[in-house]
Amino acid sequence: MNNHASAMMRTQALQDSGRSGLETPTALIIGSGVIGAASAYELGKAGFACTLLDKGGWSLEASTAAAGMLGAQVEIHRDGPFYELCRASLGMYREWVRELEDWSGIPTQYIAEGILRAAMTDEDEAELRSRLPWMRDADWMSAEELLRVESELSPAVRGGLYLPADHQVHPVWLAKSLKAAISRQGCLIKEWTPATKLLTDETGRVCGADTPEGELYADLVVLAAGAWSSPLAETLGLKLPIFPVKGQCISVRTDAPLIRATVFTKGCYIVPKSDGTYIIGATQQQVGFDKRAKVSAIADLHEKAAALLPRMADAEFVSTWTGLRPGTEDELPFIGAWEGAPGLIFATGHYRNGILLAPITGRLVAQLAQGSATELDLAPFAPARAERLAEQQIPLIR
Repeated sequence: MNNHASAMMRTQALQDSGRSGLETPTALIIGSGVIGAASAYELGKAGFACTLLDKGGWSLEASTAAAGMLGAQVEIHRDGPFYELCRASLGMYREWVRELEDWSGIPTQYIAEGILRAAMTDEDEAELRSRLPWMRDADWMSAEELLRVESELSPAVRGGLYLPADHQVHPVWLAKSLKAAISRQGCLIKEWTPATKLLTDETGRVCGADTPEGELYADLVVLAAGAWSSPLAETLGLKLPIFPVKGQCISVRTDAPLIRATVFTKGCYIVPKSDGTYIIGATQQQVGFDKRAKVSAIADLHEKAAALLPRMADAEFVSTWTGLRPGTEDELPFIGAWEGAPGLIFATGHYRNGILLAPITGRLVAQLAQGSATELDLAPFAPARAERLAEQQIPLIR
């Protein structure tokens, strides 16, 4: 029996138990980005009756503004718990999207081509080589080797890392697939329904959220509102230091294919998509909730892309867009429970890695919801560290 059939049987069993008088556990997920959607998906598989609400339309913020790189290696600069979290999620991804596509019937456009992280300067080369002692699934390639693999790269490349396991998906299609899957599980999706306040019962347990349509109640609440999470946490007295980091990308098209793998250098990446376009990204700006796209950013991204891949100079411009990533002061997400808010699970602050971390975050949320031991130590990502971070005001350095 495949995973999809097993999950369907568990869902049906829970529905039958509800009809026989046993209560089905309920969950309210706030946020329809990939983290919230993956949490709803995993909770649905675990037998929870889910409601997911969002202040806007389905997955309109950081998730679908991403390029879709599963960069467990390429974007992590040091060993430690976050690296292990990323690798755990990457290890799940291929089977996770296969099962998700079985549920939804919608392909996620998963591409298993790897990433080439090219160095263009002495300094960048030295920094990349310094990662090799702790990295896994990473090989150093000389300039000649890189050019044999991707012949359109600039002859100025000095060598780089080949990361064969860092694959990619299409964020828009991943979001569509998740929506279809959780809808099939029976999740109630309420778009354009902002949560304005978290509700607590007489014991202090979080039991729901207030919305313009009225109060919604559940046995469990998951806060996955990305850059908009802080105001909701503050309704419980927790200062959650999450802030928006604007990223702008562009999409271009070329007359003929240029690369198969994603290519990445300092300040720029180029991700080939199955429709023949390339996503080039991404800027990083702390400008509050300003989502306006800038012409200067288009020019800067195109210049950097052409320096790495010279034939990009004549590419056809397709579109540009922005998204607001949920940054945190120590560059780590908030995943887990907080003793000051029983009944609430935090799953937010994933910054540039929400697409990558969706499978593991969803599974951890489901494990926490069921009272099971989590497969990873969540202490480094504990919401309780928020108060300390708020006092330190560490600048974002990634």
